[in-house]
Amino acid sequence: MNKRLLESLGGRPELPDGAVTIVFTDVEESTELVRDLGDEKAHSILRRHDEIVRRVLAEHDGVEIERAGDGFMLAFRSPSKAVAFGLGLRDALAGDGEVRVRIGLDSGGVIREEKGYFGRTGFRAGRLSDMASGGRVFASEATKVLADAAPIRFQDMGQHELKGLGGTHRVFEVLPDEPQI
Repeated sequence: MNKRLLESLGGRPELPDGAVTIVFTDVEESTELVRDLGDEKAHSILRRHDEIVRRVLAEHDGVEIERAGDGFMLAFRSPSKAVAFGLGLRDALAGDGEVRVRIGLDSGGVIREEKGYFGRTGFRAGRLSDMASGGRVFASEATKVLADAAPIRFQDMGQHELKGLGGTHRVFEVLPDEPQI
C-alpha cells in the first residue's frame, strides 16, 4: 500500500524488519533558540524544521519512528538511503538557515516493538548524533561498510568511546563526494 495513502487513512508505514539503519537528529542549541527568540518565534522555526525533516524523509523512503522535543528517530531499510537522507537534510536545513542539526546513523539488527525499536543500533545512532556538532552527519563503521558508494565519502574520525556502550567505536563523518576536476 502507498505510504501516503496509508498515512491518510490514519496508519503509519510498516516498520522495516531485520537489519535497518537508525537515524537520530537533534537541533543544536534549541534551548538557546527559545531563550533568545521567545516561544512564538522559536516554535515557528522548530515546526518549519519538522516539515523539512519529514519532506526529506519522504524523498528517501524512511519511516518516522518517534519525535521527541526537537529531535527525531527514523528508520531506513537501505543504509545508502539513510546516508543520502542525512546529507539531504543537512543541505536543506543549511539552505533554510534557521537551525543546525546534528545527525547520527547506525546500521544493524534491532528488536522491533509495537511502536519502534530497541537495541544497540538505536543507542549507537543516538550517541553518534550527540557527538556530532550542528551541520554534521556521523555514521558508524557498519553504516559506512554497507553504504560506501558514490556520490558520498566517509572521513574517518577515529575510535571513540560512546557513553554506555563499552569499548571504542570507529566513527565516520559523512560528506558529499568531492567534485572531479
